[in-house]
Amino acid sequence: MGSLDELIRDLRRFEQRRVVTNALAKELRKPVPGVRKAIRARARKVLPTSGGFGVWVSKLSVTARVKLQGRAAGVRLVGRRKGFPDDQPKADLRRIDQGTARHPSWGRRGAKDWHLQKVTPGFFSDPATEVDQWREAALRAVDEALEVIRRG
Repeated sequence: MGSLDELIRDLRRFEQRRVVTNALAKELRKPVPGVRKAIRARARKVLPTSGGFGVWVSKLSVTARVKLQGRAAGVRLVGRRKGFPDDQPKADLRRIDQGTARHPSWGRRGAKDWHLQKVTPGFFSDPATEVDQWREAALRAVDEALEVIRRG
């Protein structure tokens, strides 16, 4: 079992590093569909159901950004959701994940008609970190990449 530092060191000298990094990124993205389902299910479960807020948030898109260079090498999950109605700016999923939802009072949308409501925090971050598939995928991907490099 190899380490990520060892892989990065060996990749610098490998001629076909692009092939290895593409395969590594592909392997690291494999758990995304399962994590996406877990995040959506968690949003429907813990966020308020009145007005359809939990269902609305659960229709977010979740993608993975894989970075394989520098000190910040890793996988970052990115969640996005259009505002409501759809011509509004994006929803602030980070704030909702931290436990605060901003919404209009009784449907009014004037500048002073919005207020904050406490919601259960962690609808996005908890399922994303609970999944052991990330660790398994990363270890498997690093081992496969090191094997390819050693074979030449």
